Amino acid sequence: MSETITPRCLPIREAARYLGITETMFRSMVQPKIKPVYMSPRRPVWLRDQLDAFINEKAGLSAASQSDELMDAITGH
Repeated sequence: MSETITPRCLPIREAARYLGITETMFRSMVQPKIKPVYMSPRRPVWLRDQLDAFINEKAGLSAASQSDELMDAITGH
């Protein structure tokens, strides 16, 4: 049985697709704010966690509010 592995790092094409935008928009909106990790000198990738944080910030969601919502869901408040 093969297990699907979700990559933690995404090259620009996949990172743009993950956010639902074009590569051009990614380069102008995201790349200036999130620096890539270089797996090799010519292979920049972006961390999925940082992409999630970027889109959450754009949506007006803070890490604290997400944590509060999760705790409320767990405790039933």
